[in-house]
Amino acid sequence: MSTSPATAAFEIPERSGEVLCLPPASEFLAAAESNRRALAAAAVRIGGVPLAEIRAGARAGVLADAAAYGAALGLPRPRGPEDPRLLIGTGHQPFLFHPGIWAKHLLAARLTAGAAVINMAVDCDAAEDIGADAPHLDGGLRIVRETLLRAEPDVPYEVIAAPARADWQTFLQRVDAHLRTLPRHGARDVFAEFAARTADLRAPEIGSFLTLARRRHEGDTAYAELPVSRLAALREYRLFVLQIVAEAGRFASAYNTRLEAYRERFNIRTSAQPFPNLSQAGTRTEVPFWIIRRGRRRPLFVEPRGGGYQLFAADDPVAAISGRDPEELAGLAVRPRALALTAFTRLCVVDLFIHGVGGGRYDRVTDEVIADFFGIAPPRYAVVSATLHLPLSEFDPGDERAALQRRHLDLVHNPERTLGEPTGEQRRWIEEKWQLIGRLDGGTLTRRERREVTRRIRLINEQLGLALAGERERIARRLQALAEISQASAAATYRGYPFCFFPRHAVDALVDIMLAGADDRR
Repeated sequence: MSTSPATAAFEIPERSGEVLCLPPASEFLAAAESNRRALAAAAVRIGGVPLAEIRAGARAGVLADAAAYGAALGLPRPRGPEDPRLLIGTGHQPFLFHPGIWAKHLLAARLTAGAAVINMAVDCDAAEDIGADAPHLDGGLRIVRETLLRAEPDVPYEVIAAPARADWQTFLQRVDAHLRTLPRHGARDVFAEFAARTADLRAPEIGSFLTLARRRHEGDTAYAELPVSRLAALREYRLFVLQIVAEAGRFASAYNTRLEAYRERFNIRTSAQPFPNLSQAGTRTEVPFWIIRRGRRRPLFVEPRGGGYQLFAADDPVAAISGRDPEELAGLAVRPRALALTAFTRLCVVDLFIHGVGGGRYDRVTDEVIADFFGIAPPRYAVVSATLHLPLSEFDPGDERAALQRRHLDLVHNPERTLGEPTGEQRRWIEEKWQLIGRLDGGTLTRRERREVTRRIRLINEQLGLALAGERERIARRLQALAEISQASAAATYRGYPFCFFPRHAVDALVDIMLAGADDRR
């Protein structure tokens, strides 16, 4: 079985305690070193600059900017080699995400003995509803949503101010009230500690605020943090943007062709998955970037004009550039979309990028676009995820439902197993049934004879089952009742509860499984 996420089949882990790690975590540093060597030798230029020079400049800039960013937030100084040969990266939107995402960060943090590690919060994504799902017990168990703040459409995290202290405290109290509806529960204690650690948080915007909240919850982890909005200030990133702007038509063609092939391969019927095609109308072409204008992100378009390029935010002209000087983009908030972000990060910054399941899937498209557009073999990447449930099994009727379904099958198809003291007549039916089963197993019957024997076995089961009709009816009623409380089962086995309900050691235990080489892929 392949251990490369570019070719292996993988899914989100289903059961609590299951992990996904491709390739095995023990191979991460070797994969990073292999990528480093291949990219160092690649005869590729980006914005007219050799890739090796781009990577050296981007790495130095990222580490310096991350050090300044971390110091401003009061984060622990990153551990790792003084002059790191390898840089490993991961990233996600900066909300209160579930433990399966948190596992990426904690696994990466365990690699600092052999590499520098950086998390890049994707603060250029639309924020929408920022909050937390919580379990609530009131008659039955259900999931409730508490919102910290709700943003307008297309408003990215990076432009949203951090909540006032009073608003944060009110949010924490609302979440805590839901947890208090449960019987004495570990999640309440963990969340109370999180609330205490984050009571005095201060940060300029919501992405940094939630990053700091997570790091306070993690405790002594020591890896670098840099939001994508700051990554986009690098000269090397602007050169990457200009390279695509200069060849927008060729890039869009490769991008759209590979997206359509991916959709066909995986039988995806919606054109929005994994993300929409880039549009082309006349000489104007959409490129895989956002531009933030008046607090909202809008798609970036480019049109060749007078030996240079006119840039548009959707239909609105925003700047005319020559395309030769990256500083022309300095006053524009040009941010990468998903594929452009991972292409830039993997080619120009890190030696290995750790994705979750969604990113691991769409980066199969990124791999092909890198090969088509830049003309080099794409660097390897990793995929890490896990599932961890809150200990709410007492409210989950799933086990009871499965046991009742098994019992019902026995009552219908194997009633002799459940009869306490068979009568003489019932014993004769049971003996006949086993003789008939023996004839079926003998393999000498014609098709017509097999049908007759099967029909006779069914009639015997019905006769034996008459004495069990009352129990069958009771089970049917209970199964119907359980079907009506499926909401409780969904709440008990929900994998989307936020990391702040879980102790770090519980997720560290999943990371231990990954580091030991186990992979509970399904």
